[in-house]
Amino acid sequence: MQTFCNPVDINYQYQPFFAGRESADPAVVLFRGSYYLFASHGSGYWTSDDLVRWSFIEVDTKKQPQFDLYAPATLVYGDRLYLTHSQCGDMLCSDDPRDPDSWVNLGHAYDWNDPALFLDDDGKVYLYDGCSDCAPLRVARLDPDNDMALLEGPVEIFQSDKDKRGFEKRGDENEIDDMRPHLEGPWMNKLGGRYYLTYAVPGTEYAAYCDGCAVADNPMGPFRLCDNSPVAYKATGFVRGCGHGCLFSDKRGNLWKMGTVSVAVHHIFERRLCLFPALLDEKGRLYTNTLRGDYPMKAPHESADPFFDADAGWHLLSFGKSVSASSVLDSAHLPQQTADESMKTAWSARSGDAGEWLQLDLENRCTVHAVQINFADEGTAPASGRGNGFAYRYTLEGSPDGVHWQMLQDARQNEDDRPHVYVPFAKPLTLRYLRLTNAGAVPANGTFAVSGLRVFGFGSGNAPETAPRFSAKRCDDRRNMTVCWNAVPGAEGYIVRFGVDPQALHTH
Repeated sequence: MQTFCNPVDINYQYQPFFAGRESADPAVVLFRGSYYLFASHGSGYWTSDDLVRWSFIEVDTKKQPQFDLYAPATLVYGDRLYLTHSQCGDMLCSDDPRDPDSWVNLGHAYDWNDPALFLDDDGKVYLYDGCSDCAPLRVARLDPDNDMALLEGPVEIFQSDKDKRGFEKRGDENEIDDMRPHLEGPWMNKLGGRYYLTYAVPGTEYAAYCDGCAVADNPMGPFRLCDNSPVAYKATGFVRGCGHGCLFSDKRGNLWKMGTVSVAVHHIFERRLCLFPALLDEKGRLYTNTLRGDYPMKAPHESADPFFDADAGWHLLSFGKSVSASSVLDSAHLPQQTADESMKTAWSARSGDAGEWLQLDLENRCTVHAVQINFADEGTAPASGRGNGFAYRYTLEGSPDGVHWQMLQDARQNEDDRPHVYVPFAKPLTLRYLRLTNAGAVPANGTFAVSGLRVFGFGSGNAPETAPRFSAKRCDDRRNMTVCWNAVPGAEGYIVRFGVDPQALHTH
């Protein structure tokens, strides 16, 4: 069984305006049998045959500076792939995107931010855009036979309303009520004969960053809010946030949502990408399945029904377990923080020297199916762009007893700079200890730092009891609800499902 694990395992780029990496606002398109992934500030883009293994295509941004802009949008029209970006980016087109020099610049018909391109069944092309805490989303019609010239609009179509929609309030827990949400990242899909406009709120830096949805019978509106909004929501866990991205169909016609994950340690724009299965149900409601969405999931081609059969079925074995290290930078970067299921905290060694190590004790022998290594940026020098020669070089070893060790991954010669390394094993291993050892210079001259050494498989203990009945009470502020339950001994967490239909509690 082929699996993957969020964040999406690609070579995220260092940015010139903060000491860290970013990719965000993804746009995925299927063109001539291959998937192409574009993202903010990438200096290029990625291609894949299966949505799991991505290969990078670098662009010379001195010739094509558009690839260093925010928020791309894509469209296949005829035998060409069209691409534009936020920040009033120009329209580009290519008939061979595997060649980074094939892009032709067509200029732009008007100024847009956070664009989304949409081709309707009748051949008409629309551009949706919006990125503001005060202005609404807009739509315009473009002429695909005249270099995407403006034919109609732009006209305003949808506005945020935090006073009625609690999920649009700012904050990690939607707790900030004295600021307007940032409304951005529209994306359009035609599903079941209707037009579904997803949009991102309340702000990219929050765990509650999500996608609402509005629906219409016409591509230019009027739009009305879908009652089950937000339709893509993940505010807890290792990966937090799933707003501003794209909704697309894979080669088998199944829907997928690729969105933006908030890290926001070094900067509010420190972000990653995530991939989740989506569904339009028989009642016309759109959903995204983020349940255990930062645990290993089956690859898109491995399941006949990715929405309901996404989970690989393995447990997280590393949470709260004992961790030791070769050295510790300071009290804010302790080894235990690699097992706390937060991408915002990290252990850091005192240096980036070869030989610094981190060791995890699962406390019992377990059946291990996969490991995810999440490197963190700590003490990095200013860096940006591609071609820096950056890569983590390390070894990952495992042992059932702390005496006899075996190599699980030898990356001492690694040249592929991926900070969220997912290591599935062809056959499960019986392990108690795992040790990660630095074997070379850390990217951007940082210290050797890890935000999560996550281990998946099966332990030897008994599962905790099912949570007891709980209470849910609407507050005086109807946007809020208080949910209570009794703690269950041995439980590491709880899953609370909610929704507007008792038969479709797909949000959690």
